[in-house]
Amino acid sequence: MAPNSSSPALSSNEFDLQGKLGIFTLSDLFQMLSFSNKSGVLTLIQGWNSRTITFLDGRISYVAAGSRLPTMRDLLFRHGRITRQQVEELADRGIRSDEAIIFELKKSEAISQDDVTLCREQLLEISIFTLFLWRNCYFTFKAGESIREGGVDVSVDSMHLIIEGTRRVDEWIEISPIVPSVYMIYRRTRRPPAVEPPKELKNVHRLIDGNRDVATIAGRAGLTQFETARSLFELVKAGYVEAIPPDKQKVTELFNMAVESIYFKLILFSQGKTAVEFENQLNRFAMENGLKVRMSQGRVLMSDQRTPITPAELVDLYKLFIAIQNNKFSKTFDPVVAQGLMEGLYLHTDPEFQAMMRMYEFIEIEGLLMLDMFGNKQAGNQAGVA
Repeated sequence: MAPNSSSPALSSNEFDLQGKLGIFTLSDLFQMLSFSNKSGVLTLIQGWNSRTITFLDGRISYVAAGSRLPTMRDLLFRHGRITRQQVEELADRGIRSDEAIIFELKKSEAISQDDVTLCREQLLEISIFTLFLWRNCYFTFKAGESIREGGVDVSVDSMHLIIEGTRRVDEWIEISPIVPSVYMIYRRTRRPPAVEPPKELKNVHRLIDGNRDVATIAGRAGLTQFETARSLFELVKAGYVEAIPPDKQKVTELFNMAVESIYFKLILFSQGKTAVEFENQLNRFAMENGLKVRMSQGRVLMSDQRTPITPAELVDLYKLFIAIQNNKFSKTFDPVVAQGLMEGLYLHTDPEFQAMMRMYEFIEIEGLLMLDMFGNKQAGNQAGVA
């Protein structure tokens, strides 16, 4: 179950260190653990979001989250460097781990070292650098423990992570009023400046089409989300592009369909107790985060259409809740069951909602891979019968 921000489990004396970020920053914590060569697990809790960071002799060695972190395979797939056919062929040969897949693809020159480097930078951004933006965050540290499941390995020097993370915080503070979320979509202005954008911004500018969000542009441009946001910040200031907030009605409609689909699929899979727990967690999450959405017996009774929260903020909250639940289901159920909770909705909704499900990661990469493989096999069987 996700942590409860109103009553975090910090009263126990079983921790060697515990408190709340404020006077102490994340940089202070990282430096203290790094300089003293500590080994153990640092847990950060911000509302329903959480991270566990394993230190080994003062070095950050592993990061896991309450919501599932992407793998190298996920990112290579998102960037179009891995095809579904390649994944299936490698799986048929018994090659399934990220390390083995990357080794085989590099050996066959299907991907380059630059592709791998970019994905590693993006993993650091998602797993660690975003933590430096957390505020009013509770933390605990337990010496001698280690968590190495459901996350990503880290091999970068800890001092580099601290310096880079601190630098990004200062820039994000300046950028965030114009680029408040990586799910914000941008379009070109009707009357842009007469001169072309500076050379260093052209790569991002050419990808702006009124449909892609910051995260998607980053993947297409071969940049981190931070680098992309910084470029968009400059383009907006110069008058080349402008933001298009997500459609609040469509965002709330998609979320309502998603949570109802999960509930009734759990019932179909004879997981009634889990379905009730899911409904209770949704209602508690909504109350704790100022949302109006409520569910009863698998049906959404109230939505967030009139909630005084911006569409971009709604997307961030909805994505967090779905990601936490998907991560829990992936650890609890057989993969076929876990992926099937969203499969029906994805297959039978219209292309616009499918695109939103992919963009907001309501359905995970592995699920999309399996759906596509299954669809290709079905098409092949039908062609054979014909």
